Amino acid sequence: MTESNPNGSHLLLIEDDEPLGGLLSAHLRARGYAVTVAPTAEAAQDVLAGGDQPDLLLLDINLPGETGWSLLRSEAFAAAGRPPVIVASAMSVSPERLREFGVAGYLPKPFALDTLRSTIERLLAKANPPAGVTPESCSSRRC
Repeated sequence: MTESNPNGSHLLLIEDDEPLGGLLSAHLRARGYAVTVAPTAEAAQDVLAGGDQPDLLLLDINLPGETGWSLLRSEAFAAAGRPPVIVASAMSVSPERLREFGVAGYLPKPFALDTLRSTIERLLAKANPPAGVTPESCSSRRC
């Protein structure tokens, strides 16, 4: 399910734990994000293959069926423009593995909702800098 939002940021939440997915999506929607929830990697691939291009993925790794890593290897993820990914997982993930898949953020479960929100805001700001801001202009100040 997707809802519209005033700031235009759309998140794809891939989480098989229904109560947790409901909590996270409600929290994010209350803060103005449009959220599409997929309970499996296969469902997320279907969403992406259908032309959905989220601004960011919040991805659990241990999912029924294919893993979250499978989603990151999929053609559907590539076709969606490889949006930034935050891995949120109860399992420990090595920094090497995160780099291998180009993961932008990692939140070990359980995590604070404020930490989730600040991580999302930071990554979206980095992916969509304000008009006139370039990597060169950020070199001497914090962006």
